Amino acid sequence: MRYRTSLVIASSLTVLALVLASCAPAAAPAPAPKAAPAAPTAAQPKPAAAPEAKAAPAAPAATPKPAVEQPKYGGLVTRMRDKYPDTLDPHLNRGALWSNDVLGPVYSGLLMLNEKMEIVPDLAEKWEQPSDTAYVLHLRRGIKFHDTPVMKGRELTAEDVKYNIQRMATEDPKFFSRWKFQVVSNIETPDKYTVKLTLKEPTAPFLDFLAQPANYMVGREAVEKSGDLNREEAGTGPFYLKSWTEKVSYKLAKYPSYFIKGIPYFDEINVVIVPDPASRLAAFRSGRADVTLVSSIELGALKQTNPRVTSASLPSAIVMMIFHPEKRPFTDQRVRQAFSLAIDRQALVDVVMEGRAEITGPIYGVAASWQLPMDEVKRLYKPDLAQAKKLMTEAGYPDGFPLEVKISSARKDSVESVVVVAQQLKQIGVEIKQQVMEHTTLIAQRDKADYAALLHGGTATLEPGERIEQYWRPGGMYHLKDPELASLLNEQRKTVDVAKRRQILNRFERLWIERAYALMLFGYGEYLVRQPHIKGPYQGSVIGQHMIAYNWSDK
Repeated sequence: MRYRTSLVIASSLTVLALVLASCAPAAAPAPAPKAAPAAPTAAQPKPAAAPEAKAAPAAPAATPKPAVEQPKYGGLVTRMRDKYPDTLDPHLNRGALWSNDVLGPVYSGLLMLNEKMEIVPDLAEKWEQPSDTAYVLHLRRGIKFHDTPVMKGRELTAEDVKYNIQRMATEDPKFFSRWKFQVVSNIETPDKYTVKLTLKEPTAPFLDFLAQPANYMVGREAVEKSGDLNREEAGTGPFYLKSWTEKVSYKLAKYPSYFIKGIPYFDEINVVIVPDPASRLAAFRSGRADVTLVSSIELGALKQTNPRVTSASLPSAIVMMIFHPEKRPFTDQRVRQAFSLAIDRQALVDVVMEGRAEITGPIYGVAASWQLPMDEVKRLYKPDLAQAKKLMTEAGYPDGFPLEVKISSARKDSVESVVVVAQQLKQIGVEIKQQVMEHTTLIAQRDKADYAALLHGGTATLEPGERIEQYWRPGGMYHLKDPELASLLNEQRKTVDVAKRRQILNRFERLWIERAYALMLFGYGEYLVRQPHIKGPYQGSVIGQHMIAYNWSDK
C-alpha cells in the first residue's frame, strides 16, 4: 500500500473556517473506536550496559508505564497551534518547537528526549561512548520508511544515518543545525545496523544534539527527487503526512508499519493553525480542539470554565529585545547598556504577565541549573534611569532617537511587552515605532539582518549551551561577532567536566549581560492542555516529537 501526500492551496481564512467546522461536534461522528489489545508488544529497550570504556549513561526506556485504562484504537485528535512550520524539511527547520506538532509524529531521530527531558533510544536502540570523541550507535532492525511512491517502505540502514549527518553538516547556511554536526570528522558503517562517529574534539552536548527535534533521519531518495522535503515526505515515524493546506492545516495518518508494535492508537492527527490566542482558547473551550498550548494566565481562566481539562508544563519561553550589533546606534555599547538600565523588568513581569514570569539571563528554563544565581542576575539588571541618561549623553544621544522595532504578530508576549518597553524607553528620549508582521516574514528579515532592533523570543532548551550558541556564536542567528564570547562558547562546548563547564558558562553570561547585545526581559512557562477524553501516559511531550502516538480517545 502506497501513501501519497497532497498540498491544497486555498484562501487561509476560508479553509480555516472549513477545517474548524469539520472538527466541530456537529460533524458526522467517526466510527466507534475499537478497544486495543494488550499494551504494545515491542517496548523501546534501554541502552546497553556500560562498557569498560566510557559508556552512555543508563537511559530510561521511552515506552510509558502501563496505563490504568485500556487504550482504544481509532479516531481523530485535533491539535491547535499558533504558528505553522516554516518548512516541512526537518533539516531546514528554524522553528523546531511549533513545527514539531507536524514533523515530530512523521520523523524519528537516532535518540530522543522523553517527557522528563531524558535522552532515550529512538532509531538507535543503544549506544556506546568509548572515548570523549567516539560514539557507536546500534540501530534497531526492521525500521521502515513510510510507504510513499518514492521511499517504498524500504528499511532504514546505517548508510541512511551517514547520509543524514553529512547532509546536516553541510556548509550551506540553509541548514540550521550544521554547526552541531560539523564537529564529526569521520563516519563508519561497519555493518548494516552500526554507525561509528568520530569527532574532531570533545563535544559535551553531542548526545543532546542527536536527540533534538529537527535532527531527524530522512530518506535520501526523496531529497534527491525534489531537492528538499517541502513537497515530499520521507519519515519513519508513527504517522505519515497525508495532506496539508499550507499555513492552515496538516493532516497526519497512522503508519501501520511503525517499528513500535501496537502504536499509534489514533488513526489521524489534524494540526490546525490559529494564530489568535483568543480564537484558540474559544475553540478549545467549545470542544473543537482536543489539544492546544496556553499561557499560565490563560490556563487559570480556562480551568475556571473547564475544570476537567488536564495540563502539562512545557519548556519555558523567553522574551528579549535584540539589537543588530553592526548597525548604529547599537554599535555603541553605551547605548545598549542605557537601554538595559532604563527597562524595569519586574514592572514588565507584573504588567504583561501578571507576575507569572521571572527575570532571567540568557540561560533559562529547563537548563536553569546551569545559570547564574538569580540574585546576581537581578543585581545586574537593576534599573538605573540616571545612569541610563548619562550613558545616552556620553554616546551622543542626549535627546534620544526614534527606533523601529520589529515584532512577530504570532508572539502575544512580544506584542504586549513592546507597549511597556516603549513607555520605559521614552524616559531616555527613545521613541519606539512598532512594526508588527507575520512571523515567517520577521524570521526572513532577521536571517537577512534586515533590522536594527527586534522584540522577539524563543524557547529554552535542556542543553545550556545550545541556545546561546545558536544565537550568539559567529555566524549565529543574531549576527554577533565578539571574539571573547566566541572563545568562551567554544571552550564550554569542549569541556566535559560539569563544574568547569558551569564556570565558563557563568563567565559568558556575565560578559553577555554587561555588553548588552540583547536584553533578556523575562522567561515564563507555557502549558499544553488537553480535553478530558484524551488519555494516555504522556500528558504532553515537552518538545513535540512523537509522544502523541501513545495517546488515545475514550469517546
